[in-house]
Amino acid sequence: MDSTEIYVLDTGGITEDDLKLALNRLPCWRREYVEKRAVSERINGAFSYLLLQKLTFERFGLSDTARFTYGKYGKPYYSDIDVFFSISHCKTAIAAAVSEKEIGVDIMDHRPVNEKIALRICSDKEMEKFREAKDKQIFLTELWCKKESIVKKSGLGFTQGFKTVETENSHCRIFSANKYTVSAAVDPLDTVNLTEISFTELIYSDI
Repeated sequence: MDSTEIYVLDTGGITEDDLKLALNRLPCWRREYVEKRAVSERINGAFSYLLLQKLTFERFGLSDTARFTYGKYGKPYYSDIDVFFSISHCKTAIAAAVSEKEIGVDIMDHRPVNEKIALRICSDKEMEKFREAKDKQIFLTELWCKKESIVKKSGLGFTQGFKTVETENSHCRIFSANKYTVSAAVDPLDTVNLTEISFTELIYSDI
């Protein structure tokens, strides 16, 4: 039985000074990439990389600071080590996952939902379930997260459209907290562990 490890970082409270410290810990190629992003995206770009590096080292004792390589539809991979990973971010948090096999992770804020949003992502069968759901917020958030994590695992993206992504037999694991929901698309027998860490652990880490 294989295990998938997920780290989640709450980005609330991170200051510009914290971001500067994080940028200084990045390899040159990643720092250049992050600094080209909009200001609002730099925290996610910097801390998601540090989160992934910490997780990969603590889970496998490995590190790869080379540029990512990318699959046909843009899925990132390490260049020099045989470890699979997935990263995701939302307004309040960042998630990173590593595994011995292909993995997909997605994190979403808890946000208001309505039928207009549901119609954009649900198949006809899923729309029926949405309308019958007692808690439509939970139903749609989990469904959305599952679909995102499934296409990240496959590496295909939404090339076939959002509505066509099948979730019923996907073996996604769902984790919910006060601010966010996380979905991990894994193999049926895999165990999944989620750990929340603070951004100071990344800034002052020895890794």
